[in-house]
Amino acid sequence: MKNRIKWLLAGVLIGIVLGSWAWRMGTQDSCVGFSCIDGVKVLPVTDQQYMDNVLPLVEGAQKSIFIAAFHIKYYESHPASNANLLVRRLIYAHERGLDVRIVTDEYSAENNAHSILDDHGVGVRFDGKERTLHAKLMIIDGEIVVLGSTNFSHYGLDRNMEANVIIHDRNVARYFEAYFGKIWDNGIDFIQS
Repeated sequence: MKNRIKWLLAGVLIGIVLGSWAWRMGTQDSCVGFSCIDGVKVLPVTDQQYMDNVLPLVEGAQKSIFIAAFHIKYYESHPASNANLLVRRLIYAHERGLDVRIVTDEYSAENNAHSILDDHGVGVRFDGKERTLHAKLMIIDGEIVVLGSTNFSHYGLDRNMEANVIIHDRNVARYFEAYFGKIWDNGIDFIQS
């Protein structure tokens, strides 16, 4: 009798382990190339991997791209820079009919990226002088969040050691869209002088 109970308990335990493994494997299929945390796809992106991973998301966006960032730069003397490429892709997304909005810190107001974006109809605002907008946040189509340390500048995209994550999750995106909305609503419209 004791042996039967041992075998029964062993069978139940093996069934639980195999069932758990099968469930995890089923949820992992949608996480190919990503880490999955409770079914949420998360991709770590470091250093100069940013453009290789984020630019295809920007180019493939279908509805919206919202950015809250300390600054975004454009370099007249370096037309092929990654910062310029990102600015051009944001303009192109707007021209494709997407809702593209960017809020940066007023500290970066002297940079001409704001003028170029504004001239092409992209919504640009500053956060105001009361607080510093130090976030580096991008929300794409209400489903994807890019969050980390990378500024949209030559140093941020091409030189610095940076750490970011790309998160595919509507709930996380919804949270950060609400956060972005507060910053946008309290921001100051870009006015060219």
